[in-house]
Amino acid sequence: MKTIGLIGGTSWNSTVEYYRYINQAVAGRLGGLHSARIVLANVEFHFLEEAMHSNRWDVASSILKDEASRLVAAGVNGIVMCSNLIHKMFDEVQASVTVPLLHIADALAEEIHARGYRCVALLGAKTTMEDSFYSRRIEERSGARVLIPAATHRHYMNIAIFRRMCCNIYTDSDRARFNKIIDGLKKQGAEGVILGCTELPVLLTESSLPLLNSTLVHSMRAVEWAFADEQPLPVGAAPAQQLGQCTWEGGSMAVRIARNHMGNSRLNNGRLLDQRKPQ
Repeated sequence: MKTIGLIGGTSWNSTVEYYRYINQAVAGRLGGLHSARIVLANVEFHFLEEAMHSNRWDVASSILKDEASRLVAAGVNGIVMCSNLIHKMFDEVQASVTVPLLHIADALAEEIHARGYRCVALLGAKTTMEDSFYSRRIEERSGARVLIPAATHRHYMNIAIFRRMCCNIYTDSDRARFNKIIDGLKKQGAEGVILGCTELPVLLTESSLPLLNSTLVHSMRAVEWAFADEQPLPVGAAPAQQLGQCTWEGGSMAVRIARNHMGNSRLNNGRLLDQRKPQ
């Protein structure tokens, strides 16, 4: 089993979920008292968010590169960045280290392809929804079209994420409004919705569309990688190369791994259900 390095604290609420999902999957696979080999670099999120918010992406990238270097020095074999938004700096961070980074959008593209979706909605931080670093990669690697909410909704969602959810505040009013936005995207043709901020799976456990839990999908991809001999495919690999091993009869990549490795979790209609209730 390879050692997984986590760049977490972005925010810490969702990093807890990465840690839980990965360890549950490893324990489910190996049994007994087994757990994952993980090294965590916990970012001081105040300074990272401050740099991103002020568009000082060079400063934000330096913070992440420093954390990645510390993980490599600690002996990790690969790195998972526990946030969708910080993948805007993926290329810079990857270029700074000698071990592979597992891109969250690649894992989601595998899942979308496996489910056969032709059009998906994307919810997340404003930059994640509006910049091409995320949606274009998913479109190119899954073949599906990505829809985003209207500008007023994107503004609201960004505030809700950074002012409340990143502070571990989840409200029924936010839950209702997010679900109303999803309903609108469903009418535009979306067949599923990417929860493209790792705080959102804590807020939303059900909606009018199937939910693509980016935290779960990314975590399960990390577990699959940790037990595989092969390295992740390089950036730009053809979808057929990248996705061919991840489909299965009767469900998606993430569900397949969850069924194999997470025996203590419940699956309903092909979706992993968290036993805990959101706040």
